[in-house]
Amino acid sequence: MTHYEKSLGFSDGFPPANPGAPALSTLRTGALVAAVVAYAIGFAILYPIVQASVSKSAAEGNDAALMDFVGP
Repeated sequence: MTHYEKSLGFSDGFPPANPGAPALSTLRTGALVAAVVAYAIGFAILYPIVQASVSKSAAEGNDAALMDFVGP
């Protein structure tokens, strides 16, 4: 190497052992995005099922809001 050539920029002159590995912050961000998407999908699937169940129960007279005011 002459004085006119740029060095590789590595501390020991060798490339890193695993150059294609993503950074830890990238993995954390990906995991967070996956968790939020899974939560949203679960909410979108389960909300109509629970809403139908609660509506059916209320139509039968088993309304949870009314049960708080009715004594044993």
